[in-house]
Amino acid sequence: MKIKWNWGTKLTIAIILFMGFILTLVYLTTKNNIILVEKDYYPKGLAYQQRINSMRNAEPFRSKMELKQQANQILLKIPGAYPDSGSITFYRPNQEKRLDKIIPFEQGKEIEKHFDKSSFLKGIYVLKMEWWEKGKSYYIEEKIFINK
Repeated sequence: MKIKWNWGTKLTIAIILFMGFILTLVYLTTKNNIILVEKDYYPKGLAYQQRINSMRNAEPFRSKMELKQQANQILLKIPGAYPDSGSITFYRPNQEKRLDKIIPFEQGKEIEKHFDKSSFLKGIYVLKMEWWEKGKSYYIEEKIFINK
């Protein structure tokens, strides 16, 4: 049996190939795992103006902040900041299973922390510091690459 390659046969083959391509794309997109950065991103988005205000409040501290990596530890120091409460979060954005580290601030003491590098994986972290001092909120966010 010999196939006649007229325009109708070519059009039918083209449509079948196109449909196969589309079905392959649909299959691949359903297998793609979607990871949200934040589970409750909508309420956080609505309250983002408060975060902007906290970032503005922290500008004087940001210029004085020291963040150094030494051989086996990370040093974080913010002179003049005496938090009433707050925390430091080492957020690891490229991990599906969250390996974030949250460390609370000591109340009334100047921010000076030493972190052991052995408790971190090598890679990029986002250092998020949020604290309250005398009823005013402060927020600093800094990217850091931890190497071992």
